[in-house]
Amino acid sequence: MIVTYRREMKHNYLIIEQDNAQMQRYEENMLKENKISGLLKFQLKQIDNRKYFYYEITSKQPLSRILEFHSINKQELINLSTGIAQILNRLPAYLLKEDQILLQPEYIYIEPEQFFVSLCLIPGRDRKFSAEMSELLRYLLGKINHQDKECVVMAYALYQESVKDNYGMDALAELVSLHNDKLEARQEEEECETQSGFTNTEKVEIQVIEEFSSPAQNKTTGFGLWKPLIISSVVVTGFSAVLWSVAGYKGILRYWYLVMAAGVLSVLFGFKLTGRNQCQHPVEDSPPKDRSYDSEQEEWQTAFYESKEESSVLLKSTAGEESLQTVLLTNSQKDMQVRVFKSASTGIGDIIITYTPYLIGKQEGLVDYVLNGEAISRIHVKIEKEENDYFISDLNSTNGTYVNGRLLETNETVLLNTGDEIFIANFAFIFT
Repeated sequence: MIVTYRREMKHNYLIIEQDNAQMQRYEENMLKENKISGLLKFQLKQIDNRKYFYYEITSKQPLSRILEFHSINKQELINLSTGIAQILNRLPAYLLKEDQILLQPEYIYIEPEQFFVSLCLIPGRDRKFSAEMSELLRYLLGKINHQDKECVVMAYALYQESVKDNYGMDALAELVSLHNDKLEARQEEEECETQSGFTNTEKVEIQVIEEFSSPAQNKTTGFGLWKPLIISSVVVTGFSAVLWSVAGYKGILRYWYLVMAAGVLSVLFGFKLTGRNQCQHPVEDSPPKDRSYDSEQEEWQTAFYESKEESSVLLKSTAGEESLQTVLLTNSQKDMQVRVFKSASTGIGDIIITYTPYLIGKQEGLVDYVLNGEAISRIHVKIEKEENDYFISDLNSTNGTYVNGRLLETNETVLLNTGDEIFIANFAFIFT
């Protein structure tokens, strides 16, 4: 299988020359006569008894190129897996086989903004789809965003499923659907927790505290109310006994207001004493609850959650090395050779190439410099450096890239020299 690329007008093509003499003509006709959603648009050209398959890739980017500078996240992994599964489900209606699909990352084309998948089907190709799908999932393990824990869990689950005997794409799609349902349920729980102000764990803790602490608190509260009355009764009785012993019954009647004053003062004193005791002996907080994950989780799942000790050591190490890293950065900047795409168009600034590889396009988040314009492709060109030489490559752009007036072919790479005139679509620059 010989693979080349070509630009014709404003269309870019992946061209495959297939040397399989056993290919069946009905497969070619199926691809020519039917527009199958998810498959690259197909054309057949025959030159000197040799067949060339043309697949249109305009404005699409191979998966390998996108993941060269970007880590795949959870939603992108879901879109990729479900996209492949949906395409395979359409093939039987056209008498096409899944083993004819190319699953190498450089031939899986992605629409970068929504991460929609387009696959290349080669008539007459006969490879084991299950083995190639397993290789693709293993490749993705090295490209996932390890800060996205859910993505890590899903990627490893898919790969583990793919190494089982006689697995099918349906099993992978079902696994993705299961993980997706769990994630949606968890997101709904988190939204409810955010609205209520408490997490599920905190709600359980509050419920336990109410169940076990409320009786004790009620008892304490009841005793706190009776305590001043008890003190008052004791004081009034004692004071009356003293008056009885000194002046008899007439003394109590004569000095009754002193008895009442003693009772009131003792009540106030009792309330004050009760409040002081409560302040001095507050209810102890319950010990922090262990929030570790259930022991039933898989080892490969729990292995990605860092312990507090590891995080603490990492922070200390980072803090200790901060000054050294700063010195190294400063020293390296002195020797840094900076090249510039000096703008020759109004309203567009210079593009400073401070590192390589360097991507230019209009898709924010996927490129290093966002060049806004209707004629600019999402990922338009790439700048690379080898030793002291700089190179520019066109990346399947719709409106092309010109160097000194010559239109580059799709994926073509050329050497840049000082003073070269570069057109990225309709924006002009001078390489300095």
